[in-house]
Amino acid sequence: MPPVRDPLFTPRFAMLWVYAFVTFFSAFQLLPAIPFRILDLGGSKAEAGWFLSVYTFASAFSAPVMGSLADHFGRRRFLITASILFVGFSAAYGVVRHLPLLFIIGAIHGAVWSGLMASASALMSEYIPESRRTQGMAYWGLASSSAIAIAPAVGLWVFHFGWTTLCTELTIISVMMVFGALILRADEQGPAKRRLVVSDAWDWRVIAAASSLAVASFGYGGMTSYAAIIAIERHITPVAIYLTTYAISLVLFRVCFSHLGDRIGPKWMLYPGLVLVPLAFGWLGIAHTRWEMIASATIFGVGFGAVYPAFVTIILGSTDPARRARTFGSIVWAFDTGIGLGSFGIGAIGQRYGLGNAFLIAAALSCFAIPIFAVTSARLGGTSLAAEPEHVRTSA
Repeated sequence: MPPVRDPLFTPRFAMLWVYAFVTFFSAFQLLPAIPFRILDLGGSKAEAGWFLSVYTFASAFSAPVMGSLADHFGRRRFLITASILFVGFSAAYGVVRHLPLLFIIGAIHGAVWSGLMASASALMSEYIPESRRTQGMAYWGLASSSAIAIAPAVGLWVFHFGWTTLCTELTIISVMMVFGALILRADEQGPAKRRLVVSDAWDWRVIAAASSLAVASFGYGGMTSYAAIIAIERHITPVAIYLTTYAISLVLFRVCFSHLGDRIGPKWMLYPGLVLVPLAFGWLGIAHTRWEMIASATIFGVGFGAVYPAFVTIILGSTDPARRARTFGSIVWAFDTGIGLGSFGIGAIGQRYGLGNAFLIAAALSCFAIPIFAVTSARLGGTSLAAEPEHVRTSA
């Protein structure tokens, strides 16, 4: 008789998953629409693009600090506070007309956003049984993916009824987030007794290991911004074929195969996934037909669908559970930095040398992900190949 598996889909798992979905659904209604608001206020096209850069980099570089604050004061408390602040941000976007002030609000919003993501992920890591951590983190990631898939279209549709209408809707959603955070339950002992030291906000071991995720995410940032433009340049239809195929393949892989990481060990998902990433970007760089775009997107969906949950499982198994929000903050830093630099870098390289060559450079850069992780993971308490979690070793 097979052993009984620890339950994964518990009520609190579902509640936090829905909370994260709503959070991303709100943010990704705002981000595609606010450039149009900036243009309406007299801003240039360049200024319209600056908001996302300000938001992303504020999120990235404040994430470890915000995660440390959440660990110190309580992750659930941070979610409640952040949700209340989001009500204020949503309302402020509706009334502010001075562009510098709008960018300042965006920077603060991005910083708080990173702490919210780190806190929610740390809470979810408590809800997920260790024996099903890779599968659980894979499903956790689908909350953001699902929201991002539908939120931009909804946000732009609401924006047709006016900027004030959109901001009112986002304010209502933020109020819902407050109530959602209030009913969450966490196994926390209250604020930490130790003194909060600024220099302790960064876990340099995790940041070093997470830099492997940053180089793999460089092409991801470019893909989200320029895959459709490549399709148009090469007369491939539909123009959204890459992003759609990527999303479908990522979801299917995580639903059908993420449990394998808990059975055979996360490193056996991480390293093959990191091998697939440069193959996908390289193929995108030379793709000139629809089937080549589909093949590249499928490879990338499978590769990145494997990389993130496996990476998180390895990192969580090698770090202090009491500092998990800081740990996730370091991961947010890596992911957002890679995406932000990739979106900017591939655009700049593509402008001068062509987008195809830009993605070939992204493919070459992502080849460094495995050697970076192999070296830096030795400092996490495992080996250079990342030690297996205890439940995998004992069940082997």
